[in-house]
Amino acid sequence: MTINELYEILLSDKPSEELKLREDELFELIPELKVCKGFDQNNEWHIYDVYEHILHVVDGVSPNLTLRLAALFHDIGKPISYKEDENKIGHFRGHWDESIKIFNKFSDKFDIDKDIKLKIIYLIYYHDINVSKIDGIKLKEMIDILGIEGIKELYELKKSDLLAQNKKYHYILNDYDTQKKTILLKFEDTKS
Repeated sequence: MTINELYEILLSDKPSEELKLREDELFELIPELKVCKGFDQNNEWHIYDVYEHILHVVDGVSPNLTLRLAALFHDIGKPISYKEDENKIGHFRGHWDESIKIFNKFSDKFDIDKDIKLKIIYLIYYHDINVSKIDGIKLKEMIDILGIEGIKELYELKKSDLLAQNKKYHYILNDYDTQKKTILLKFEDTKS
């Protein structure tokens, strides 16, 4: 699989189908995904292994290359950051940092545009963070990098991520709508 073939697949209606058919080629292109396959998350929040979860998230966002790449890499660092607590429950603190490292390696190898790369990094970093709780300086930086469309994409990624988890926690979607509205209002305030 070439990088252009991957991009073409990511822009299709349901990328997971073709990615599964061409898994060996995908794993050759992005070896860290192979580690995700079969990696049990050992956590009640999760109903899929890391790889299946990633594929569900990719399918769940709009066919926009930046957003789909962010979805493909958003949890790829989970196997590296995995820790079990005393009850054998899996946790992935800081997995977004590991995911960004893996994405950086990929983006350098395939010479991804600097602005697109930065946007994807921000989408990965904030996909699992309550954005309404970050301080004003970081929030302004995020707004400046992502812009209004990027904020909308971030919440699309967050929603797809949550929908690919245990239904028991889907009530959080309401909180995401509130967070998004708050951030968009702050975005408007920074432009005034």
